[in-house]
Amino acid sequence: MPPLPGFSDNPFQTREDFVKATIALLKPLHPHFSPCHARISLPVATGAHFDQGAAELEGFARPLWAVGALLAASDTGADSGILDGLQPWMDGFVAGTDPAHPEYWGEINNMDQRMVEAEIIAFALLAAPDKLYHARDPFARGNITTWLRGMNGKEMPSNNWRWFRVFADLALMTVCGVPAAELREEMETDLQILETFYIGDGWAGDGRWLTTEQAEEEEKLALSETRRDLVGIGRQVDYYSGSFAIQFSQLLYSKFASDIDPERAERYRQRAREFSVGFCRYFDAHGG
Repeated sequence: MPPLPGFSDNPFQTREDFVKATIALLKPLHPHFSPCHARISLPVATGAHFDQGAAELEGFARPLWAVGALLAASDTGADSGILDGLQPWMDGFVAGTDPAHPEYWGEINNMDQRMVEAEIIAFALLAAPDKLYHARDPFARGNITTWLRGMNGKEMPSNNWRWFRVFADLALMTVCGVPAAELREEMETDLQILETFYIGDGWAGDGRWLTTEQAEEEEKLALSETRRDLVGIGRQVDYYSGSFAIQFSQLLYSKFASDIDPERAERYRQRAREFSVGFCRYFDAHGG
């Protein structure tokens, strides 16, 4: 892979360095936007087992981790030109959530890949509500709300996916103005399920931790199936429990829900402190 100017040569010493690196990562995606910016399709085979619409939504949504953070940072006024290049993602929210638009993301169904992307959509709304939601006209706001509400009442695995609906409901509640009473029960149920994954010392499994006998039975079943993800929750603790999902989601929840759920937010912050004691041993002094 050739070096990426602004990223490969970046010293990563200051806040401005990180902003520059983030923008450098986003720029190469621009030629791959759909005409109305609701989808991104890269010219490579994805190997994904889900439909093309969901794959193109994934292309649009994954960069929102960076876009949402940059939009939030732009509110401080500390960075000039920080909004340059972010407008396509801002526009994409309108087309992608409009059922009558050819670039509509599609409804969220049971066990749907769109559930994964909904968490990132929700993060962006929570990070930059004024730019991505409140600045829209009533029709667009209604479409965004309706699309995100597609998470409610749907079947999903009892693993890190439960966080996706928690964040969707949090955005619906705190940004979109959906009454908390309509969302609280399902949100609390998901949070209680996530709590059953906790093992100790800040660590959680990606699902309830299996006994040795249960793990052996799942391994036998996995050998007879073509897709391991259809078998069950497994016995996983490193990647989705660590940097990829659960710890990250807990800290985001602590940031965005600290005012409405302070006790749980503080519990997650404490678990992050405990988790870091062991997780730091995964890396050498240079970060490798």
